[in-house]
Amino acid sequence: MTKFELIRRPALRVGEPKVLGNLALEAVTDGVILQLLARPGAVTEAGILAAIGQTEGLSLRNSGPGQWFLVAGSALDVDVVADRLATVAYLVDQTHGRSRIRIRGPQVRQLLAKGTGVDLHDDQFPINHAVMTLIGHIGANLARTSEDCYELLVLRGFADSLWHELEIMAAEFA
Repeated sequence: MTKFELIRRPALRVGEPKVLGNLALEAVTDGVILQLLARPGAVTEAGILAAIGQTEGLSLRNSGPGQWFLVAGSALDVDVVADRLATVAYLVDQTHGRSRIRIRGPQVRQLLAKGTGVDLHDDQFPINHAVMTLIGHIGANLARTSEDCYELLVLRGFADSLWHELEIMAAEFA
């Protein structure tokens, strides 16, 4: 991993969540986002978690065949994780290259249904499930983190545009 400390400059406005009726949009700027690419062989999500060891506060989000995003809500020693995963996956630090947007509220599914074709019903999209999708024309990783809360991981260059689209889609709920 790099020996130079990156200065984190969030792509989105940092501050209190933007409340639109009973929905809230929040730019999440703390934590770490790592992209994991499985080494050749049958590595599974369970194998990745077993290699990492301690998983408290970590979220492993599917992003394609043999690919995941490992999201930590707080500081994480990337070098330790890289050492533990050295035999099962390649690791790319995406903390500075991706933005996290959290959307929560009782009408969050109706909001997201305006922009994606993913079936968000509880039976099809349970808590801790994640999928790569389009929100409008922007590619994002969509993860359900709790009952009425979802997070989007998006390339930082598209974060402001996605935020704006979410505000427009949420206008009817404000």
